[in-house]
Amino acid sequence: MPSRSREPRRLRAGFALEMVLLLMVAMSVVIVTGLSAVSTISRTSGADYQAARASYAMEGAGDDLMSQLDAAMQDGQVTAEEIGGLATPELPGYTVTHSTAAKGDPALRTVTTGPFTGLYSMNQVFEITVSARDSSRSRAGAVITVNAQSIPVFQFGVFYDQDLEFHPGPSMTFAGRVHTNGNLYTYNNVTFDGVLTTPESTFLALKNAETGSNGVFIRNGSGVATKLDFDSRSHGEAAYRLRSEQLLDSRLMSAAHGVRPLQLPLPTGMPLWTLLLPRDAADPELVRRVKMAWKADWNVTVRGGVLAIADTTVMKAVFCDSLVHVRPAGLEVPSAADCRKIFKPRVNAFVDGRELLQPDLIDIHLDSLKAWSDAAPSTRAPRVLYVGFTNLPAGTLGDMPAVRLRQGAELPLPRSLVDSGGLTVATERPLYVMGDFNSTEWRPASLMGDAVIFLSNPPNPSMSADGSLPPTARCGHASAFGWCDNQQSAYAVRRASSTIHNAAVLAGHTATSCDKARAGCSSPTQGGGVHNMMNYRENWGGGATHTYRGSIVSLFTSRLFTRGFGSYYAPPVRIWSFETRFQNPAQLPPGTPAVGNVMQTAFRPVH
Repeated sequence: MPSRSREPRRLRAGFALEMVLLLMVAMSVVIVTGLSAVSTISRTSGADYQAARASYAMEGAGDDLMSQLDAAMQDGQVTAEEIGGLATPELPGYTVTHSTAAKGDPALRTVTTGPFTGLYSMNQVFEITVSARDSSRSRAGAVITVNAQSIPVFQFGVFYDQDLEFHPGPSMTFAGRVHTNGNLYTYNNVTFDGVLTTPESTFLALKNAETGSNGVFIRNGSGVATKLDFDSRSHGEAAYRLRSEQLLDSRLMSAAHGVRPLQLPLPTGMPLWTLLLPRDAADPELVRRVKMAWKADWNVTVRGGVLAIADTTVMKAVFCDSLVHVRPAGLEVPSAADCRKIFKPRVNAFVDGRELLQPDLIDIHLDSLKAWSDAAPSTRAPRVLYVGFTNLPAGTLGDMPAVRLRQGAELPLPRSLVDSGGLTVATERPLYVMGDFNSTEWRPASLMGDAVIFLSNPPNPSMSADGSLPPTARCGHASAFGWCDNQQSAYAVRRASSTIHNAAVLAGHTATSCDKARAGCSSPTQGGGVHNMMNYRENWGGGATHTYRGSIVSLFTSRLFTRGFGSYYAPPVRIWSFETRFQNPAQLPPGTPAVGNVMQTAFRPVH
């Protein structure tokens, strides 16, 4: 009996031990499974972290390649050599690989998004394939599609590379799109009909004075002239965007909107006035595509020594013999007799009171050029005429070799019936334009120089003081109006006549030295603003009008005409507007420069 009672106790003890062992095994399984899960999660998190880092590295490399393409966007195209020369981005800890290829042919399209909506551009699509891999073999890759846009610069009513100032004095309405790669300063008495863009800031003030504005208007999307009541100083970026949208339908855009600079058609680091320098045999292909002298189908080089000949009669007699003409095969140059009708030197032609000098002019008589060219337009008509100078003499203080266009109301015929024709005249020197230009039968035209100076219509084309002429047609007579070379020493008698100029202008400007509202700028000199980039030398008071249709472009400060703004002239009634015919690519002036940028249009990850 006692033995039976002990057995059940042993059985119960053994069962308990088994249960404890089973629980220990189960707990071990749970612990092992948990540890395995933690290890898996740790490994997964680490892999995700490495993958994310690789993805960021790849995107950074892609941005670097896009910026290189952006810099290579020169004068409307990215060459195969530039694509091949894209540098592999260097990122510590990563190996980067890439390839870039053009997709399809360049195509002319209208810009449909962003701040330049409505303009047309030459577009080239590129695909950038880029990958980044680290030492743990974590890798990320993508195909980035970008669009390289090349925008002809004369589509803008005003285009500046530096700070742009509008403070015209007399009330002025400007029709046309305005863009500057610098800051935009606007002051009283101006109404803008078009869109204004800058990648920098906008200020309702004069640059050279801490003076606020109360008279700047911009037409909103409905065409209503709306008073501007905010700028980059009064509003932060978010508030600026909102106010621009609410008040102006976003027709004023700045850095707050993400506006980017438009690259100009020269290699990085090269001065922008290189555009107007003479040809150099050592110029690389990229520079040749940009310089107007290489674009020209008629290069005229003036050997400056001829201007130093003391005997004026002898100098004029040998002048045409001293010129060097270069034209492509099949195009003619004038005979000596025709040359003497077209190109005429005038040493110390008049007193330029604003610059305090006497220019030595090469007068180009466009009526004589037209007569010669129209006799055989297919072999004579110029499209881009470039005038350069070599071996300029030191001369006397105040001399300034320059070019002047005369009697240009009607331009030469085009070379053929299917050719839109037109004429661009370019020089690295100052360019004077006397009298109506391109006003009889409009053709695409542009004027390019270190400075472009508009002179009004003279009383008669030859500026004669001939007593046989009626008083109002004599240069020098008190009742005569208009430009006269021999009357330019006394401001009071320089009475302008109403004049018309129809041409795009690309020239230097005089800049205000610094912003008075910023530290360190105590006594800035005033540059005069865009309205004084169109230089005057006469008293336009009393109702004389300057009618101008074109596009105003300034890429640099003038190297030769450097005197700041002063009260040397009385302003005209300005009737200025953008030439809307430039919105047709076929009607752009010959040799129009282009500006460009590169924009991402698609991003596709690849493995």
